[in-house]
Amino acid sequence: MMKVLYKIKYVFLGLLLITSGCSKFLDVQAPDNLVKDQFWQNREQVYSSLMGLYTSLNSCVRNFQVWGDSRSSLYAPGLAANFTSSYSQFLSQDIYTDNTLLSWESQYKAIGWINAFIKNAPSALKNDPTFKEDELKNMMGEAHALRALLYFYLLRSFKEVPIVKEPYESDSQNLTTAPSSEETTLNFIEEDLTQALQNTPETFTDAKEKYGRVTKNAVRAIMADVKLWRNDYNGCINLCKTLDATYANKLVSPQDWYTIFYPGNSPESIFELQYGLQGPSSPLYSWFAKEDSPTAIYSANATNVKINAGDLLYPSANPTLNFSADTIRLKNYSAFSLPSAGSTAEVYKFLGQAPYQRAYRRSNDRTANYIFYRYREILLMKAEAYGMLGQYDEAEKVINIIRQHCDLPVLTSGEMGTGADFFNRLLMEREFELGFEGKEWFAAVRVSRRTGLNNVLVEKAAVNNSRQLPYQVIRARLLDPESWFLPYYRIEVNNNPLLTQKSYYKNK
Repeated sequence: MMKVLYKIKYVFLGLLLITSGCSKFLDVQAPDNLVKDQFWQNREQVYSSLMGLYTSLNSCVRNFQVWGDSRSSLYAPGLAANFTSSYSQFLSQDIYTDNTLLSWESQYKAIGWINAFIKNAPSALKNDPTFKEDELKNMMGEAHALRALLYFYLLRSFKEVPIVKEPYESDSQNLTTAPSSEETTLNFIEEDLTQALQNTPETFTDAKEKYGRVTKNAVRAIMADVKLWRNDYNGCINLCKTLDATYANKLVSPQDWYTIFYPGNSPESIFELQYGLQGPSSPLYSWFAKEDSPTAIYSANATNVKINAGDLLYPSANPTLNFSADTIRLKNYSAFSLPSAGSTAEVYKFLGQAPYQRAYRRSNDRTANYIFYRYREILLMKAEAYGMLGQYDEAEKVINIIRQHCDLPVLTSGEMGTGADFFNRLLMEREFELGFEGKEWFAAVRVSRRTGLNNVLVEKAAVNNSRQLPYQVIRARLLDPESWFLPYYRIEVNNNPLLTQKSYYKNK
């Protein structure tokens, strides 16, 4: 943490150079008061800095994907040297504290930029009469929402994390911060989201800004996710119902399902990180590149990804719970088997430009958006909340909305069962819809932390794991719920005397 905060002042200066094009920053010897006195002078500078906050998310999404998804049993090693031992540890549920993928440096850099924005952007109002207060409020709301989103990823990954509220602007500032409790961090996240909901705009007129910047509905989506994590099921349902008013009539038809990913920004999208022909490249294509790619980090675990179009959720030959899941609602264009790889498949949903056939996007495509929230996930959140309230019929009705828009048979009343059976099947429904989109480990952890459901994650991860490790090995590694969260990166512990390694990981 000390190392990260120490770097923030220099990285932020770099951001200002990029966004302002001002070479005089190169000559500054002491950073104290630089941001306040020399940058926050007009609306253009504030706006360019806000765009820099969105750009900063790009450096975070690799960790979001690894932390939030890659421990699920859908993942398999890629066909390239880029699948290093660091990635392998996540797939094997055997993570060591020197794993570089544990570093939260990018997240705290982004938080540092947001803190500087929140503190200093208002000063531009008095310096630029063309800058209107309502526009500043909108921008401040976006910044608070982005900070909340970053902390929510950190919390779901590590549980207890340091909260940093101030930007690093002076050498006299204390660089070390102790982790806050999960409850304290959740309260801080909700405070940010409350401010964001008050100030963010309803929407934007520009098509890409409409989906690529934070709106009130994006804030509501994050808030619903936070409420579900906090086991505030009625709070989650109420937020989801508010989102229903906007999106219930915007679900794309079954034949247009693939447009959610190509070209993206579908009518049911809520918030996507935008990628274009200029600027940062999307990481999705390199993560899941096609079978002959020398760079692909991941493939799909073909044992758990059913490719035959006729497979149903409850095969008649095996009516008992089956952990297999397809990545695009059991259609044969979601994943293609790799003849050279045997037990793996490529994740075509991020690679293709047309369904039902192999029609790839451009080689090394840089434009695949990273989806943070889309409406079908909101429906699945609502179904989970109804299930936790014991309202299983209501939950099945919500899931059937998605199934009907995928040309899948609807569930009959009671088909998903109750208790652990229901939540096992709910997690499969999530994988059917949201596989490889970055959150399924978080969802399994969230469900399994609840009374009577502790075994859901353990069983799900131990069955058909892509490393082909014995069931008992994976089960033993996950029996302690502390193992569901990540250790602190060893370098951060060494640099921050207030950061103590978690007991579960002290010998790793």
